Amino acid sequence: MSIVEDSQPEPITFKEHIFDFSFHPSNDIVAVGLINGQVQCFNYGIESNQLAWSTQVSKKSCRGVEFTNDGAHLMSISRDKSIQALDVSTGRLLYKIPKAHKYAINKICKLDTHLTATGDDEGIVKIWDMRTCKSIAEYKEHDDFISDMNYCKSSLLVTSGDGLLSIHDTRQLNQKVKLTDEIDDELLSMTIVKDGEKVIAGSQSGALYMWDWNNWNKTTKWIGHPSSVDSICKLDENAICTGASDGLLRFISISPQKFEGILGDHGQDFPIESVKMNHTNYLASCGHDLQLRFWNIQFLFEQNSRKHDLDDLDDHDHWDMPLTKRPKPRGHFFEDL
Repeated sequence: MSIVEDSQPEPITFKEHIFDFSFHPSNDIVAVGLINGQVQCFNYGIESNQLAWSTQVSKKSCRGVEFTNDGAHLMSISRDKSIQALDVSTGRLLYKIPKAHKYAINKICKLDTHLTATGDDEGIVKIWDMRTCKSIAEYKEHDDFISDMNYCKSSLLVTSGDGLLSIHDTRQLNQKVKLTDEIDDELLSMTIVKDGEKVIAGSQSGALYMWDWNNWNKTTKWIGHPSSVDSICKLDENAICTGASDGLLRFISISPQKFEGILGDHGQDFPIESVKMNHTNYLASCGHDLQLRFWNIQFLFEQNSRKHDLDDLDDHDHWDMPLTKRPKPRGHFFEDL
């Protein structure tokens, strides 16, 4: 049981595994990338969720989707190494870059109106100018898959399975890339908080790692989870939500560093792939239960009721167990097509 209100959209159920989803920047629209290579777009709401369109962008899995800043187009990436752009109103394929990478693309990140970054399974990062559909920069700083990317202060931040965080200044694309010290752990997810002053990454071991901006050589290891942290979503500048392979959505405050409670639960056997928040502070998550679920977390943004409602959040006995005594993470990644 989790602390959510009744006034939230019903879950959207799929027949195929969900790899990623993205919220429209200003409208109640959500796009989903599926393992069968389809991209589907829904109008969601309290009363109903309606499929707007479905487009087959690839014969292989669609691993990522992201709206452009104006919400007019939707970018998608595929295991077949291609990048696609779709019209949000109709789902029509606008253009496709068929061999954007040598290896399967795993992550996509919009930088600004024209620039987009992509990262692949072999650690290669590319920055694209979508006006020409050409790559304007390419980096090989990582030795393992690119797990997450974020954009802040004109810098592209990249995490990888090799335990490194890389920082790319997009104003000087030929400048030497900054790297953190290597961590003996796989970094799987990332977010930026405290008005761009702190970066937090989730890992395969379940630990969270934190860096201060411009002090990349010092890593702080803090709150641990009983299983891998596959997704992190910033709720505000002092709070995050983590999505883990045990199916739980955890609410964590940053100052002080504290586990506050459980915001949602997909079920123990259904690892969470992605957690994101929309423009009206609804939280959503997708997992291996073939559902995109919505969670009403409005109470977190109402100062008068926040403390009272936090006292009612679910707790789990295993949270305070030492990392060495917690259950080992289960292998949960399905083999995408």
